[in-house]
Amino acid sequence: MSMIAAGYVKPVPMTGETNTSSAPQAAVSVVLVGGETLYREGVRSMLDRNGVLVLGEFAEVGAPDCAQKGKLAPDVVLALNPDFSVADGQDWRLRLQHVWPGSKVVAMAQPGEEGVLAAAVKAGADGCLFTDTSAEALVQSVKLVALGEGLFPARIAALIAGSGQPCARPRLTPREKDILRGLLAGYSNKMIANDLGTTDMTVKAQLRHLLRKLGVANRTQAALWAREQGMMTEAHH
Repeated sequence: MSMIAAGYVKPVPMTGETNTSSAPQAAVSVVLVGGETLYREGVRSMLDRNGVLVLGEFAEVGAPDCAQKGKLAPDVVLALNPDFSVADGQDWRLRLQHVWPGSKVVAMAQPGEEGVLAAAVKAGADGCLFTDTSAEALVQSVKLVALGEGLFPARIAALIAGSGQPCARPRLTPREKDILRGLLAGYSNKMIANDLGTTDMTVKAQLRHLLRKLGVANRTQAALWAREQGMMTEAHH
């Protein structure tokens, strides 16, 4: 699913623009860095509609408005399509830290650009996403990273580990799919166990193995992975 709907939007100068609306205080705040103007506008619109406060958006980290950027204190810096042909990953992360020292960093790149996200993670990004994710998954991911969780799609795990090849979608057993459907429905381990006719301890052990298999850290990230793979639709059949 594309993050920006097709169509023409009148260009508006955005570098250095800050949010001055009277919207209620959001639980999580972000700044957007990089990407084309229309792309940033689409991401900002999605975040605004889903209760994430966008403090500002910038074409790049550097001069001339660095002083203004530094006055903001976002929970998360959302870096759109980082360009490592201009600066290496380490320099990219250091510049972000210099301007927003207390902020988490999430990198976003197009599907097929696994190498870009792997480079961002190796440089110290706290999470990464592909741009074909849904608005709901984007918002949940930003909130997770703001809380201190790492967030890394399973299909770039091999690149992060240094193998040089993206991960294929893991082959799941019918029981593992059932557990993921339970997570998508918001069920506890006990509720999943009741549905499957087993014990919550068995489900807990199977879930632990499933998290390792998917390369994610917790049940929330597993549910996000399942949603990205289209399992939400499967869960209703």
